[in-house]
Amino acid sequence: MLRNRLYSLYWDLLDLLFPPACGGCNKPGVRWCVNCQSQAKVIRPPFCEICGQPVASGCQCQRCQKNRPTITAIRSWAEFDGPVRNALHGLKYHRNVGLGIALSQHLVNLLQALNWAIDLVVPVPLSKERKKQSGYNQADLLAKPLAYRLQLAYHPKVLFRVRETRSQVELSLSERRENVKDAFRSDPQQVNKKRVLVIDDVTTTGSTLDACASALFAAKAKSVYGITLARATPKG
Repeated sequence: MLRNRLYSLYWDLLDLLFPPACGGCNKPGVRWCVNCQSQAKVIRPPFCEICGQPVASGCQCQRCQKNRPTITAIRSWAEFDGPVRNALHGLKYHRNVGLGIALSQHLVNLLQALNWAIDLVVPVPLSKERKKQSGYNQADLLAKPLAYRLQLAYHPKVLFRVRETRSQVELSLSERRENVKDAFRSDPQQVNKKRVLVIDDVTTTGSTLDACASALFAAKAKSVYGITLARATPKG
């Protein structure tokens, strides 16, 4: 498509003017090198058909069988480890836009393989305080180029936080769910009867994505899917 060719040409020109470095290992000349790609622990079946958590066998993990999430389904590209972890730190702390574009191609490939029907793409929103501190939302660096490449509607403001939440890092599963419960709202005029894709950089238990799904379904979304670049292993 002409649009994607012009997009690639734009970034090729920027790479000539401002040579990039690999987000995984700092190798000069590329945004994501072949070596880091080979080290990425890509998540492959079998995994839970709902939350995407790797499982030994079966269609659903025990957690989803016991307490089915609100979200339609979640998938992640790779484990949060090694060069993938380094790259996501580059997105989160250094606003590496070019790296986000390079990594988003993995989400494009994943979404095309899943063949989900999507009308609208949104990033998981940051709180006002956190966005004020960083100046940007790292999930946006993945979501926006994905929507552009697939020519999907992108509306980053239709899903928003209505209260501050604690960092999820050290929380248990039950604490994570309670922490983000009712933390989001959405605009019914924008999502009514829409099939929505929510994008984040990394997921651990899926609690944040599920809370986003609850807000979107309350706004009459038809379906809500979640995709992340990485999946972290819950502590404990």
